[in-house]
Amino acid sequence: MFEGWREGKGTAVWDVSPMTLYPVPFLDLNEWVELSHHRTFALPCYFATSVMSRPASLYDVLGVPKGASSTEIKKAYLKMARTHHPDKGGDPEKFKEIAHANEVLSDEMRRRRYDETGSTDEQMAGGGGMPGGFPFPFDVNVNLSDLFGNMFGHGPNGPMGPNGPVRKGKKPVPSTQTIPLRLEHFYLGHQFDLNINRQAFCGACDHTGAKVRETCKRCNGQGMVTQVVQMGPMAMHTTGPCMECQGKGQRVLETCGKCAGSGFTNETKKLTVHFPPGSRPQETFIFPEVCSDHPAFERPGDVHIVVQEDASDPAFQTFRRVGDQLQHLETRVSVSLSECLLGVVVTLEGHPGYDEGLPIQLPAGSFHGDVYVLSGLGMPMVRENGKYGDLRIRVEATLSEEERERLSVRGADVLRPLLQPFVRSTNASKESIQTALKRVKD
Repeated sequence: MFEGWREGKGTAVWDVSPMTLYPVPFLDLNEWVELSHHRTFALPCYFATSVMSRPASLYDVLGVPKGASSTEIKKAYLKMARTHHPDKGGDPEKFKEIAHANEVLSDEMRRRRYDETGSTDEQMAGGGGMPGGFPFPFDVNVNLSDLFGNMFGHGPNGPMGPNGPVRKGKKPVPSTQTIPLRLEHFYLGHQFDLNINRQAFCGACDHTGAKVRETCKRCNGQGMVTQVVQMGPMAMHTTGPCMECQGKGQRVLETCGKCAGSGFTNETKKLTVHFPPGSRPQETFIFPEVCSDHPAFERPGDVHIVVQEDASDPAFQTFRRVGDQLQHLETRVSVSLSECLLGVVVTLEGHPGYDEGLPIQLPAGSFHGDVYVLSGLGMPMVRENGKYGDLRIRVEATLSEEERERLSVRGADVLRPLLQPFVRSTNASKESIQTALKRVKD
């Protein structure tokens, strides 16, 4: 009793029944393969087979040698027909077997084909055999569509299925297009038209490419054919796509005039893309099922339009979007020390809502690092109609050389009465204080 499974050279054998060992040197496997009648096993060449009993030779049915003459075959048939005729109490099935053997072996052409292939016309339906008709103990069934289907992007039920082209029940990967937008487009909203050139299934011929067609006679409309291949003492039944109809099950008698036999027509589809005010970078706008039709998929793919900031827009050098919804605008203002102390009006250039610039008043006493907020002057908020984010202004103060010189000469005397109370005092003696400081650039 064999239990479990054996693995080696890509072979995995599962069974729990007694196993019969057959050497198979005709497959050049250089090993023994364990076979179990009417069960599934695997060969190192990666296809599964089923083992079946081989019917008796037609010569054995009539009890004559393979080299028997036509007269000997006829005499043997008449003798056995009298014995096994149903009217004389014989077995009807046995009589049919005898009559069939006589029918094949009495026809010179059919007998020659049987001698070469080991198969009758009925057994070879859908395909032919190869020379070398030796007696063999079993047949091997191989479905070439199962064996090679995935190598070409489809399996046995894929585009080359048993009933012709079969489309899968899913869409292809979306086609993505990135669109750069200026800051004013994000602020005011934007719209443009996009033309897509696509291929559509031809409706005139139902994507067959044929105006007139007929059922393929070789495969009887199945799209698949079975062939018997003789390999020494083994008969291999192979199933694969019909070459007469390319696996479609039908033959083209007259090509479709609308698509010139391609099964597709070219068309242009216009997409109107609308970006609402307040749209955000990396936001995706989806247009479903507008890509080209494809026979491998049930539905055409989607188009994804992704927006991003236009790096060439100068406004993005001045303003940047911040906040959990990118609803705020933030900018930096560079002012002098004098402007910090006295206050100043600064005009912000590039704000998308103010073509002439946005003037703002920085109060006296502003300093480096201060942040001021103007409510409602940021970006529109998409989900809150009519509301806007804030404008944030960050102060950067600088001290010019001219300001430094004036402070060193006259500034102390001017500012001392106003600011002296805010200057720290010291208990150090005047002689101990170091005053020979020299300014250097860091």
